[in-house]
Amino acid sequence: MNKFDNVLICLDLTEMDHFLISYSNFIIRTFKPGKVVFIHVMETYDIPVEIMESLDDSGGDLEDAVREELDERIESGLSFRGETEISLVIEKGMTTEKIVQFNRKNKIDLTVFGKKVGYVGEGSVARKIVGLVPSSVLVINETSQPKISKILVRMDFSKMAHTTLLMAKSLSVYTGALVECHHVYKLPLNYFPKQTPENIKKLKIQLGQLVDKEYSKFVTRMKVADPPPISYSLEIQSDESQLLYNHAIKNNFDLILTGTKIKSPLANLILDSTSEKLVGSEKSIPVMVVKDLGKSVGILKAIFD
Repeated sequence: MNKFDNVLICLDLTEMDHFLISYSNFIIRTFKPGKVVFIHVMETYDIPVEIMESLDDSGGDLEDAVREELDERIESGLSFRGETEISLVIEKGMTTEKIVQFNRKNKIDLTVFGKKVGYVGEGSVARKIVGLVPSSVLVINETSQPKISKILVRMDFSKMAHTTLLMAKSLSVYTGALVECHHVYKLPLNYFPKQTPENIKKLKIQLGQLVDKEYSKFVTRMKVADPPPISYSLEIQSDESQLLYNHAIKNNFDLILTGTKIKSPLANLILDSTSEKLVGSEKSIPVMVVKDLGKSVGILKAIFD
């Protein structure tokens, strides 16, 4: 069973920190991790010392001031600690590089980022890092409720989908959440413009039967015990990420789980477009990108060692 024993919470000295720290109470209470590490990376810039001294009028060390501020936020926002070891780490350097390095060296199981609703920045830290860290990644926002009661699993009948489903079942053990798989069937109906509503209705029935058949093969092949139900959407004009999100909103899911479809040894690290869009776009439902930790670490060692 998947266990979140080492959790990394990424803080950035914005208002999002308060939501992340508050959500950490739920993580600690629910999953009882051995360690939760709050990390903040102080970006280093090529600024002359004289200029830095004139900007900093606190009369003290900047890192100490940052640590004091974050300690205060954690102390006031973290109301439940249980037996979990809590620590704060301040790093200096490039945010992406430092978080990836820390994640890898400390065998992090889950990395948690905050993302402001409505912000679709290409440069968002979560979007940059999510494909590079070996751990699974959870992206929340300021509207995320501290609960996991219904989990939607992106299903494409692949090995990575099996890993994602196993994660969902583990989360369900801890939270009692209901789990549903959802498959988005891509059909280029734009090449067949003369389709009538009646034809499309019949087509959807046939596709539903096909999805059920493929899912049955999948659970047999992967030896999935007590498989959750599966639903499906037909992609005609909307992309897969939007259809997944629409289904989650319509049916009151509070967590979306996704892996990756890339057929490559790097598939556990490099995100496909759907996973990237789910993480990077202005979605209000938390998204977890599931990784196979063992495979991720092995790949990273092969690349960087």
